[in-house]
Amino acid sequence: MLNRRAFLKTGLALTGLSLSGCSTTSQSSSALISVARDPDGQYFIQTFTGSGKELGRWPIAARAHDIAARPSSSEVVVFDRRPGRLLYQLNWKQPERAMRSVLSDPSRHFYGHGVFSQDGRWLYTTENNLETLQGVVGVYDAEQGYKKAGELALNGSGPHEIAMMPDGETLVVALGGIQTHPDSGRTTLNPDNLKPALLYVDRNTGAELEKQVFIDPALSIRHLDVSPEGTVAIGMQYQGDPDVLPLVALHQRGSPIKPVKATEVEWLTFHGYIASVCILPDSNTLAVTSPRGNRIGLIDVVTGELKTLIHNRDCAGAAKTASGLLAVSNGLGNIQLLKCHHGRAEEVSMTPFRHSQWDNHMLSLV
Repeated sequence: MLNRRAFLKTGLALTGLSLSGCSTTSQSSSALISVARDPDGQYFIQTFTGSGKELGRWPIAARAHDIAARPSSSEVVVFDRRPGRLLYQLNWKQPERAMRSVLSDPSRHFYGHGVFSQDGRWLYTTENNLETLQGVVGVYDAEQGYKKAGELALNGSGPHEIAMMPDGETLVVALGGIQTHPDSGRTTLNPDNLKPALLYVDRNTGAELEKQVFIDPALSIRHLDVSPEGTVAIGMQYQGDPDVLPLVALHQRGSPIKPVKATEVEWLTFHGYIASVCILPDSNTLAVTSPRGNRIGLIDVVTGELKTLIHNRDCAGAAKTASGLLAVSNGLGNIQLLKCHHGRAEEVSMTPFRHSQWDNHMLSLV
């Protein structure tokens, strides 16, 4: 095994990136949305283009996390960061309209992620039951001002990202396996008894349809994305001193979770932490980000191999733009656009936003 300290001292050569410098308005004009902070410490939700134009800004009191877009609508919902209790609803095409907020039940808090039903009626959110420390999926009626209509109990703790499968009836949940309580902040209360899993749940009944576990209980399953064909890509965060363990994997229902192929050196460069997962189906590419490792990883989804590592300091958000490019945000305020193909990349542009320090997630708006 490679000596980790020696590796971290010497660094890692980056492969597969061509710097073209060829930015065009059509390639970079897609609308994007993310949470950010300005240099004075004010948090806000911002819509913008990859070419540097701000479209709208909504101040919020504290740090938030991910965003969900309501289908067939210009409405989006932004979720508080764990253990926050607010979700924010706004119309991104009408920034002059006031944003409204919805409070979780007193015995629940949000985990920062959610997804809509394909018809846009129902919003599904990952939440913590503070009485049992077990995970639940909250169900909210978008047509009734996001009034909570019920919840689905999960068999496990710490659900994080949630997505809808292509059938429109099955939710896939990244179950982190970590128990927390707001009284203890973000401290893990069960460090010796983590039980992460990938769950498939019937959105109507809450029935658990399939449960998959991976090779090490310390690999907390946190983030995911789903291809149009139903392949689920998962990103993990290792709960311990980073080791040579795969942090990215692929899954197809009915089969075991399959780790992405990469070398020991490549896994170590992520520092045990994957922040965002984004599939670009037209490019046969899976993109992952690691702010701790200052790396973007690009994977050929056909072969399941990590092909490219790109240095991008404090990178986290990743989204496929309307024009098919990969957009990556970082905590320094930059938006990088990449043209990808089978895990290789060509840089289109790197645009600085001087007053926007981007947070963990980003979404493309159509």
